[in-house]
Formats: sequence, C-alpha cells, structure tokens
Amino acid sequence: MTEIKFRTPLVSDAHSIHKLVRDNKPLDENSLYLYVLLCHHFSDTCVVAEHDSKVIGFLSAFVSPKTSDTLFVWQAAVDAKFRNQGIAKELVFSALSQTGPSVRYVEATVTPSNTASLKFLQNFAAELDAEFKKKPLFSSEILGKDHEQEDLVRIGPIQKNLLEVTA
Repeated sequence: MTEIKFRTPLVSDAHSIHKLVRDNKPLDENSLYLYVLLCHHFSDTCVVAEHDSKVIGFLSAFVSPKTSDTLFVWQAAVDAKFRNQGIAKELVFSALSQTGPSVRYVEATVTPSNTASLKFLQNFAAELDAEFKKKPLFSSEILGKDHEQEDLVRIGPIQKNLLEVTA
C-alpha cells in the first residue's frame, strides 16, 4: 500500500476537497470558492492527506485573530475508505506543528449529536495530556432552527514538544 502524505493544500486541490466534503455527510458543504480561499489564504494552517496522488483527507484551520494562541479547527474530512487509521489525528498534528510557538490551544465546534467528533477531540486531548473543556457557543436560534447548537471545545495548553513524540 502506498504511503499517505500530509502537505499544505494548493489552490488546484480545491475541487477535490470540495468533493471530499460533499461526499462526507454530515459535514457542512461550503462553496467551491471557499475551499479555493482556504487553499490560497490559509494554506499555512490547512492540511491535505494524499494517497496515490488523490486527496483523501482535509483539515481546514486557522490561527484565530481574536486569540493568537489558538488554532481553530473548522472542518476535518477523511474519505470513508481511510477512516480509523489515525489520519484525522495526523491532520491536526500537522496543522498544529506548522504554527508558531505561541499557539498552545486547539479549538473546534461540535454539535451535541456528533459523538464521533467529540470522542476524537477528547482522545486528542488525552493523548497530549491537555485539558479538555466544552461549553455552548452558538444556539439553534442563532444558527437557524434546522441546525443544532454548536458547542466550543478547547484543548490545552499543549506542550508542542509532545507533538514530535506522539505523531
């Protein structure tokens, strides 16, 4: 089996990323243009997983302008054929390791029904021996009646030297 390669995204990856997200419900599908922007403006904090020159994973993340010590993970997608192989974890580790030394927290939002993502984030925090906190962030009233509330998960502080040991 060919090795999985983790790298920064290119604008030319946007179509593949858009398709990957579209094919991985319940992820929110955003416009192709948004994925072009992510690959162009946020390539330093986003990560692609590639197998046989095909995009099989994508993590969109950015360093928050409000909290410069925090990497906000917006969306993570892994092709169904490649799940449960640690790819999502490696995507987050890769993004975090690309940030400067001042970034010591990871944040993400998750709906209460998304137990798989919640468990992943709890395990990620445990592996790094970092604190895990969860609190309501956006209510259904804000997001619309057809969207569940989004809870904010905050992990950290993270000792970045541990990333080399656990990755």
